[in-house]
Amino acid sequence: MATRRCLFVSCHGADLRPWNGVPFEFFSVLSQIEDITLAAPPGRVSLNNSDPTDETLYEEVKLRLQRRARRKIAGAYTPLLRPLRLSQDYDLTVYVCQFLEEVQEINQIEGWRARSGIAVIFLLESWTSTFDDHKAEMAVLSRFDHVFVLNGSALEPMRRRVTAPVSQLSTACDTLLATPLPALPERSIDMVCFGRWHEDDHRDLVRYALRDGLFYYYDVWVGLRALDWMAVRRRNADLIQRAQFYLVWAPNAWHQKWRDGTGQDHALSTRYFEGAAGGAVLLGSRPHCAEFDAAFDWPDALVPLGDDPAAAVQALRADPARMERIRRDNIAQSLRRHDWAHRWAEMLTVLGLPLTEAHRTRLARLNLLAAQMEPAPVWGGLHLVKGETA
Repeated sequence: MATRRCLFVSCHGADLRPWNGVPFEFFSVLSQIEDITLAAPPGRVSLNNSDPTDETLYEEVKLRLQRRARRKIAGAYTPLLRPLRLSQDYDLTVYVCQFLEEVQEINQIEGWRARSGIAVIFLLESWTSTFDDHKAEMAVLSRFDHVFVLNGSALEPMRRRVTAPVSQLSTACDTLLATPLPALPERSIDMVCFGRWHEDDHRDLVRYALRDGLFYYYDVWVGLRALDWMAVRRRNADLIQRAQFYLVWAPNAWHQKWRDGTGQDHALSTRYFEGAAGGAVLLGSRPHCAEFDAAFDWPDALVPLGDDPAAAVQALRADPARMERIRRDNIAQSLRRHDWAHRWAEMLTVLGLPLTEAHRTRLARLNLLAAQMEPAPVWGGLHLVKGETA
């Protein structure tokens, strides 16, 4: 096929908070298998992308006041991205954004609809309780040829509000970056946790780690910004590859009554994919949604902590054979199913578009790596090794 010219749009250049590592990594992988132009322009000065100086604080207050006033009085959106004018046409445009309120940022890419043969959006947070407050965003969503949403609970409510087709799509990770293959480094960290945690479980695990002398790595700072997206992704991968256990809880496990409605919706977050791809044993709680059940359908893909987190960890540490099986299964399943190349293939299938040769090559490489983690077939009680015959 002729080269497909793609435009990828994201806010990760303007908003440096942790969750925008997801679109960054998605586009990082896709840049290896597609002919892409990345539009991730810088944003207006704010605390989300600049050091906290007096000027930054002034600009932050001004931006927040403008947003609230314009939205309340005129129903208008105040963008974060600086305008960017396109100078050529694209066969396919993909916009990945975190929040529903950011949907209108696409209009900062001047001419995006007219210059796009096909235009799709992947919305990472779509909480149904907020939909009625975002009528303008729903109108923008209808301008796309297809809308992909992370959480399946948003499908029907979204379909009632937009004219474009809507599909569920889970996130993934760069499994070639995340996998511990081929080095298989020593698992010198006992437990790793990124982001939010269940307060009671976390407190119990901290006490357990202190009592038994375990290394429990978890975030102690809030509000950090990424200075280098790739460095963040590599740091996370390095830690998970060296961790025995990776702690992860469903987004609604914190029992918080958030204004964005996450207490009412169930969603599968990216943390599950990152932990499994790194070969750690996933410990925590499972999201009660069909997409989790479909994505993590192998034995012990997630081990629940139950009422006694310390006891759950102790039981696993006492069973090294089980832990080794879990690690191998997590790595193999991730390489075969949960790379960003797999999600891109799902999107292309929905759109009726073919895979590039580079895309097929990456998928083949992932399968070859996965085979290293899978046991050889057994016939008649004999384990056959490559090159041998029965």
